[in-house]
Amino acid sequence: MMFTKRDKATMPDQQPVVVKEPVGVEHPTIAARSHSNHPEYPLERVCSYLSEPFQLTFARNAQQHFSMREDVELIASHRGLTIRGETEDAIDAALVLLKDLYGPRIHISPPTVLYHHGVTLEQPWMGLRIRCATNQLDAVNADLLDRDAMITSCEVEGAHCHVQACAPLASLLGYRWALEKLTDGSAKHAIWLSHYAPMGNLPPEGHAA
Repeated sequence: MMFTKRDKATMPDQQPVVVKEPVGVEHPTIAARSHSNHPEYPLERVCSYLSEPFQLTFARNAQQHFSMREDVELIASHRGLTIRGETEDAIDAALVLLKDLYGPRIHISPPTVLYHHGVTLEQPWMGLRIRCATNQLDAVNADLLDRDAMITSCEVEGAHCHVQACAPLASLLGYRWALEKLTDGSAKHAIWLSHYAPMGNLPPEGHAA
C-alpha cells in the first residue's frame, strides 16, 4: 500500500513536484545543473578558508587529505572546496575532517540540491527506511507526509515499526536531526538516492546551466 499527502498512489514521475523549504535547517540553495561526473551525488556544500586569500590554493591543499574517500567528490575552484555527496551524512563526515584540519576559520555554505538538466528538469528523490517504536509511528508518518513523501510500506513487528518511503531530497534536508527530535533519538533510519524525476517548473531561484 502507498500513502501520499492526498492519499493518492501516484508515482513521482507522473506529477510536478513542488520544492518546499525544509523544516529546521538552513534554507537550501537550489541549482539546476548537469551532472557531468557523478550524478549519484545530488548534494553539495562549498567550503572556504577565511585565513587564505586564494581559495583555489586552499582547496587544492585540502583535496589531498581526502584521497582515500570514495563516498564524496571534491572539486577545487576559486570559490573554494566543493564537497558533493549522496547524503548529508556523507558530506558531514568530510566536514568533520576539514574542521579538524582548519579549525573555526572554515566557512561552510548551506546545502545545495543539484538538479539534473537534460531534456527536462529533474530533481533527486531519496529512498528512506525508518525503524521506530509503535507509539511513534503516527508522528513519523505525519512528518513524512508533510515533507511530500510517498510511504510505500509500513510493517509492525512487535514493539517496533518499519516504514519505507521516498521523497524529494529538497524536502529531506535536516531529516536526521528532525527524526531524532521527534523520537527522542530512539528511531533509526537509512537514506539513499533512489532516482531523478521530472519537475513541472524551475525550483525557486533555480537556473539551468
